[in-house]
Amino acid sequence: MTNGEANSKPIKEKLLEVIRRGGTTMRPRWHFVLRAMLLALGVALAAFALLYLVSFTVFSLHETGAWFVPVFGPGGWFALFRSLPWVLIALSVVFVIVLELLVRHYSFAYRAPLLYSILGIVLLAAIGGGVAAPFHRGPFRSARGGQLPFAGPLYQHFGLQRIQDIHHGTIVASLPNGFVMESVRGGTSTVIITPQTRLPFGSAFDPGDLVVVFGGEMGGGTIQALGVREVEE
Repeated sequence: MTNGEANSKPIKEKLLEVIRRGGTTMRPRWHFVLRAMLLALGVALAAFALLYLVSFTVFSLHETGAWFVPVFGPGGWFALFRSLPWVLIALSVVFVIVLELLVRHYSFAYRAPLLYSILGIVLLAAIGGGVAAPFHRGPFRSARGGQLPFAGPLYQHFGLQRIQDIHHGTIVASLPNGFVMESVRGGTSTVIITPQTRLPFGSAFDPGDLVVVFGGEMGGGTIQALGVREVEE
């Protein structure tokens, strides 16, 4: 008898003894199939929810103009941080944890270090959210037209919220020292450009251009621009 057989025999005997005493329960095959299906469904739903939240976060930052202001320097970065939709971000973190707990049941996940697994989920969610963000434009337009009763208030709040010092709209008329802009939320403002205004992508602004203006309101519908940049729709 080899050492391996000598060491394994007691284990086999113990297992047989447990089975004889009724210490184990035989489960039919459908039990494991159903469990695997429910696990896969849970992973799919959690992944979809995470992708929806991340893409909606990117979309809301894009619509409010906050996504574009870091190019204006430290003040722009602070404005972006101040305007982050923390509720959506907190929910995204919750679903990252849920998804991590679910995928841990698969061998490719539990064999990897926890940090690597979480970073992988976050990276995939960030890439997928950026790619999927434009798909929110259709529901957003429906919400603005009152044709999306269920999720309409959600899109209206996060897509049209007013953020201090960030203005997003379309140029409707040019002025010698600036332009008149129609906001995406409605209404018009006169934007004043000075020699101190940051223009990272040039100053060739024409009617019809979609722009983001970083600056404070001076009253009377006038905005003193600290920075202006053209953006793509």
